[in-house]
Amino acid sequence: MNFPRHLILTFTAIVFFSSTLRAQDKPESASEDWKLTRGALSFEIEAGFAPTQPIFFSGRKEYDTKGRKFGMLSLRYGRVIGTKGPVTYEYLVEVMPVALAFKNEVIDTSAPAATPPRTKREATYAFAFEPIGFRFIFRPKKRLKPFLQTGAGFLFAKKPIPIPGSLSYDFIGDFGGGVMYSLSKHKTVNFGYRYFHVSNMNIGKINPGYNANVFYVGFSFFNK
Repeated sequence: MNFPRHLILTFTAIVFFSSTLRAQDKPESASEDWKLTRGALSFEIEAGFAPTQPIFFSGRKEYDTKGRKFGMLSLRYGRVIGTKGPVTYEYLVEVMPVALAFKNEVIDTSAPAATPPRTKREATYAFAFEPIGFRFIFRPKKRLKPFLQTGAGFLFAKKPIPIPGSLSYDFIGDFGGGVMYSLSKHKTVNFGYRYFHVSNMNIGKINPGYNANVFYVGFSFFNK
């Protein structure tokens, strides 16, 4: 499978930026401990955008992903569980007040009645909530830390996503990773990728599924 050129360029940019931040660390910072404090509470704001939609795991009409894009604005509340060995564990709860499925296929109510109904493409608004999420942070004592992340929850949309025959209520799950850089002992900037999946878990007439390659930037604030 050939990866889109802009997908490769985005990954390259993340790696380059991570290397630049690491190179800019002061020499004396090597002795500093940037480990997140056990029991610390965090608040995070994140903005993400998916320029491409993968065709694998897309279910029915998986070929019909051209032109689709996805954007999101997220708020997270977290708690640092602790550090064991080379990994710091953090529990996350995420609220997504804004999620937009661009070029989503919907029924065209302005068109004359037809069988099957005529459709059109438009941006569809949704709200999402992930009560279960975990982040696994590596190199815990370093200022620049790579991490893996996963979460699961629910999505409520004004219209069905990704096609009219699906539901406006869906289950969501995502996994991915990135890097976080400590701006101070209580603030980090995060760059990452998440494979975002939407499915009605076969409770609808059909379960076409929807996926998005989301690249994001976020800021985290810790209370200690």
